[in-house]
Amino acid sequence: MPETIGLDIGSHSIKLVGLKKTSKGAFLTCFGMKKIPQGIDKEDISSISILLKDLIEEVGIKTKEVRLTVSGSGIHIRRMTMPSIPKKELIQALPWEIKEHLPFPVETARIQYHILGEFVEDEAKKLDLLAVACPNNLIDRTLSIANGAGLQVTHLDVNAFALWNMLFSMDRLKIGETTALIDLGSEKMSLYLFKDEILQFSREMTPAGADLTRAVTDGIPFERDLGFLYDKAERIKEEIGILSDIQEGRVGDEKLDLSKLSFLMRPILERWVAEIGRSLDYYRNQFYGERIDRIFLTGGGAHLKNVASYLESELRIPIQPFNPLKEMPFDAKTIDVGGLDQMGSMFTSAAGVALSEPKQIELLPAKEPFWSKIPVEKSIFILVPLLTLLIFLGIVWYKSGQVTALQRERDEKVARVVKLEDLRTRLAVLKEKEAKIKQDLSLFPSSVAPPVPYRKALKEVNGIIPGNVTLTHLEIQTGATPLKKTPQASKPQEGEPRKSLLHIGALAFGNDIHCLTAIAQIIEGLERSPLFSQVKLISTDEIKLYNQLATEFDILCDIDIPNKGKD
Repeated sequence: MPETIGLDIGSHSIKLVGLKKTSKGAFLTCFGMKKIPQGIDKEDISSISILLKDLIEEVGIKTKEVRLTVSGSGIHIRRMTMPSIPKKELIQALPWEIKEHLPFPVETARIQYHILGEFVEDEAKKLDLLAVACPNNLIDRTLSIANGAGLQVTHLDVNAFALWNMLFSMDRLKIGETTALIDLGSEKMSLYLFKDEILQFSREMTPAGADLTRAVTDGIPFERDLGFLYDKAERIKEEIGILSDIQEGRVGDEKLDLSKLSFLMRPILERWVAEIGRSLDYYRNQFYGERIDRIFLTGGGAHLKNVASYLESELRIPIQPFNPLKEMPFDAKTIDVGGLDQMGSMFTSAAGVALSEPKQIELLPAKEPFWSKIPVEKSIFILVPLLTLLIFLGIVWYKSGQVTALQRERDEKVARVVKLEDLRTRLAVLKEKEAKIKQDLSLFPSSVAPPVPYRKALKEVNGIIPGNVTLTHLEIQTGATPLKKTPQASKPQEGEPRKSLLHIGALAFGNDIHCLTAIAQIIEGLERSPLFSQVKLISTDEIKLYNQLATEFDILCDIDIPNKGKD
């Protein structure tokens, strides 16, 4: 399958992940990260685009099509119930339903939805959905950065759905369980709660990773270059992580008072725990004491030493680091395995948006028609000649169609005339043959044989055969030619009615009385019929070939036929 590129443009760094979909799941083709220097203005789109372009070149991406996530404060996700209406009406009705819950005007945001399911309430179909409101300025900023780097955005999603997509694909969500995901970023910390594989609750909180770094800067020697001071604090934070009871230590060649650093970091860590705990308590109250089964930790802060164990001991809930890249198959010749272990959790959003299904929304603005960008005054001067041309072309097309139809009709009529001429010729030939045949027949003496009423004769015979009799021979012969087992018949004299013979051969089953009764019944029936006369029993014979008694017999009678002339 083609390679899919996912991008996560954050406040601390730009993350890139390349995936290929295979029969065994997602295959990791590449990943890379570019940190945003401390001195660069985060709102400087041009500078961020240059960094993104450098990252694309460093990783060696050939394609220009990418999938993006929108990050930043202000993204609002809300679970809602709506009537089951067509999609066009639903997207128009959503802003009116959600605007009361937004901290900004609904006109300044793009509203999209993801349908979770459909149910019936009060005999009416309703939709269970997640509505997403994203400020337009965040969408415009993200697209401008990608366009500035020469990239074409094919899909634009939010972090919540990218992370949900990743959890679902890695089979971390279970039916009947409540799972939390903490995305510990640089400027914000996001909490997502899932119940029965569905996103139920989301919240963005501060402080985050950058606040912990700023706290470390107060515990290291003064540096005139603030950018260098921040980078140094960031490096120290990554080296020492969450401190325990260590008093002194070294980071590189520098000796540090670790107890002081631990004291400076402690308020930030306590606020993390307080904010997470307050959010979990709110969720439990909303869902009547719902139990949290486990928490996954991802994002840049997930790699801090001892952070998972610290949060687990404070929150009293099992916490596991979530590094999806480490679980994907990859080519060890092109992928840095050490980098996956150290930084894999930072790429969860980028990997989630690179997957094309199953959880996603679309925030890309709908493409406007070309003519909507033309001013009304200019459009009149363009549309009038265009409309005239279209009318002229329509008339030409209509007339051409009429000419084609007339030509088709003419061809059909010519074909019919040719066919009729052929039939006339054949009819003349047939008439000539008929006249010749009549002329030839006139040379022969005429003799008309009277018809034999076969149908009537068979119907009469069928009505008089008893149930214990089986016919073995039925023969009708016209004229005086004798049949088998018949005495010599005399030819009829001229003027006498002409007769045909009926020969019946049959088997009667049963004892002698039953057989004789059946034969008498047949003879009586034939004699009563006006069609038959001169009924004679010409032979009887006992048969022992069957598993019961049987008598074979033959009956001969005349069939009266009116005389139609001489033979």
